[in-house]
Amino acid sequence: MVQLKAYGKINLTLEVLGLRVDGYHEIRSIMQNIELHDNLTFENNSDGTIELTGNCKLLEYNEKNLIYKSAKALLDYNDKGMGVRIYLDKRIPLEAGLAGGSADAAATLIGLNNLWELNLSIDELISIGSQIGSDIPFCLVGKTALVEGRGEKVTSLKSPSKEKLLIVKPEFGASTKLIYSKYDELDKKNKLNNTDLMINEIINEGDYKRYLYNDLEKVTAKVYPEVKEILDIMHQECEYAIMSGSGPTCLAFGDEKAINLLYDIFKVKYKDVLITSLKT
Repeated sequence: MVQLKAYGKINLTLEVLGLRVDGYHEIRSIMQNIELHDNLTFENNSDGTIELTGNCKLLEYNEKNLIYKSAKALLDYNDKGMGVRIYLDKRIPLEAGLAGGSADAAATLIGLNNLWELNLSIDELISIGSQIGSDIPFCLVGKTALVEGRGEKVTSLKSPSKEKLLIVKPEFGASTKLIYSKYDELDKKNKLNNTDLMINEIINEGDYKRYLYNDLEKVTAKVYPEVKEILDIMHQECEYAIMSGSGPTCLAFGDEKAINLLYDIFKVKYKDVLITSLKT
């Protein structure tokens, strides 16, 4: 039996560089693991099948699930005729832009590589994972990394100092496809490029948060005005707040007093309000 934690991720920066010929968007992003995580348990079975179950009633535990797809991909490498029973203890909110599904998929690739003694390298797992989901390569590497291409190019970075943050996820999911299509229609003349500035600030142990940046934030806030409302409230108590990924989850960085105050404010309205910290 193998048990693993699958850590969520946030985007400290997200720059969208354009639409690729393969239909994906070229990105440049500093991604960061957070302590919020799911738990996965893997056990061998002898009939060569994949049995996937979990505690979240909103998920499908079939071939559409990224965990199942990852297990199926590695089953092709398993010449011992073994199958697997997988149990998912889901804690990361769904449709939140926190890469919960990708984190679970990455943990599955790592877990089954160990369970079945396949001895695949991290580069081989990344190659497999990148065909399943764009955030999976980062989730395989973890902690802090520069992510480029459509997500398959991952370069580990020095991690910033560990600190608390507040996560607020509204009662809806944002359509990634819609947000990116709306972004493609924008005038990009005043686009910022904060990624290199943040990397330098992290290396020199400076105030990296002043370079928090997300190209998609204005788009999502326009499509889903509630995102802007959340960010505005966050900015009243904390100097730094940002949307993660294509949304709708918003993040606030601040001292313990400010984080606790915002927690009390948002918890009255939203179910998914969580205090966590960077995983460094």
